[in-house]
Amino acid sequence: MELNFSKEFLQILNEASITPSQFQIYVYLLKNGPSSITDISSDLKKDKAVVYKHIESLMRAGLVEKDLRKGLFIARNVDDFRKILSETVEDSYKKKKELLDEVLKHLSDKLSPSFSYAPPEYRLIFGRKRLYNELKTLFNQTFYEYRLIMSGNGLLRSIRHGLLDSYLGMINRGVSVMIISEVNTENIKEASYLYEHIPFKHLEGVQIRLNIFDNDRVLIGAIQHDEDMNINRPDDSYILIKDLKLAKGLIILFETLWKSAKDAGEIIEKIKYVTSEK
Repeated sequence: MELNFSKEFLQILNEASITPSQFQIYVYLLKNGPSSITDISSDLKKDKAVVYKHIESLMRAGLVEKDLRKGLFIARNVDDFRKILSETVEDSYKKKKELLDEVLKHLSDKLSPSFSYAPPEYRLIFGRKRLYNELKTLFNQTFYEYRLIMSGNGLLRSIRHGLLDSYLGMINRGVSVMIISEVNTENIKEASYLYEHIPFKHLEGVQIRLNIFDNDRVLIGAIQHDEDMNINRPDDSYILIKDLKLAKGLIILFETLWKSAKDAGEIIEKIKYVTSEK
């Protein structure tokens, strides 16, 4: 059974610690079903000891299981293989991006205080619906940190219009998510949902919409028509800025506010208590 691999695929296999020979055995088991070491060795013309060593590696990777009763080896399904390689690609990208950011930061610091390895980019976004579509794209491009400051009504809108799933999706991918907003009687239900899953702090009277993605992109907008829950509001305006230095400064601002803000859980419980007393 001859298998041809592209260089790119071989690189992904290598990053997942899977050799071409191991992958060949995995494909054999997918095609032929439960098999013994003798079957695999005979059909693939490989030494039994070598086959057994490859099988052990595939079992450690979670791609092959052993039927202890029959002494046969079984391949896990293709979805499991896809998941392992997808996680490998994401981890590899994240590590390479972090390494690149660190190298370029050191280079920037050494050359001059005003040096930036890439010129800032600015893009205006008009309309609430377009904003939400843009946010979902940015969430998919965020790999390790997302920070958000929004008003109490902004919190209400974001959950009503499906962004809670996006926040949770980032967390499930290993992204650190932190949110500052205002908890009030109008959004207590949505705030409770948010607090159950995400690090969340309360800050009264928030008058800014600020999103920071990883450490190099900022989406910012002033509070406009905040009481309107309509996602089709056309006159909201935002600016997306790709700028390492600006993002760094706003991260410091966010962390300062985070330290001074109250745990949202305390405010949620207080509002629920007051409401129950009425």
